[in-house]
Amino acid sequence: MSDVFRRNSLIALVLVGIAPTVSIFASFGSGNGLVGQLAWVTSKAWMLGLPLVWMLYVDKKPFSWSLPKQGGLGVGFGVGVLFSAVMVLAWVFIGQSRVDQDTFRETLEPFGLTVQSTYIAAAIFWTVGNSVLEEYVFRWFIVEKAEVFFGEGWATVSLSAGIFVLHHFFALWFLGFAIEANLLACFGLFIGGATFSWLYMNYRSIWVPYITHALCDIVVFGVGYLLLFG
Repeated sequence: MSDVFRRNSLIALVLVGIAPTVSIFASFGSGNGLVGQLAWVTSKAWMLGLPLVWMLYVDKKPFSWSLPKQGGLGVGFGVGVLFSAVMVLAWVFIGQSRVDQDTFRETLEPFGLTVQSTYIAAAIFWTVGNSVLEEYVFRWFIVEKAEVFFGEGWATVSLSAGIFVLHHFFALWFLGFAIEANLLACFGLFIGGATFSWLYMNYRSIWVPYITHALCDIVVFGVGYLLLFG
């Protein structure tokens, strides 16, 4: 493996890895709905476009839909059901007493997400679209770039999961989660992110961890709905 390839892999890892966290600060941290929305759209375009351009023109690999040719969809569904059940229990017994409901509402209001129809539309988009984008970025691109340095082991899994957790920590902070609730959620997110990465490394398809991810997102947006409209 050439030094140029390793250098390029590191550059790609950094450029894509920081985008989600920068997006959180630019959107939630701006305190401005329009600026926040523009920052969010820009970051998503960056996360979608850069890995694709890098694959086609730097790594010179063919485009792929990442089809689950090695199976694993049932495993992804089973893990998703298990994680969802744990998340519901964690919310009922720990989380709901540690979230500032007013801060949660005030943070989402500039983005129009306190309107019921808008919130439901956003939840559908996040579950159907954004989760695929996150698997595309965190599992396919970041995992495969990290493998250049660490191979198919727990170092790669941990790095991918850590980058996945970082922007969620700041998002939950802006949303008014108490620090203990935030850290508990991030612990769960790390376990989830590590599992998603493990599923990808075993089946080499983003669609396997996506099923798990989407089921977890349904729980997350269900909790958000209860906080806003319940």
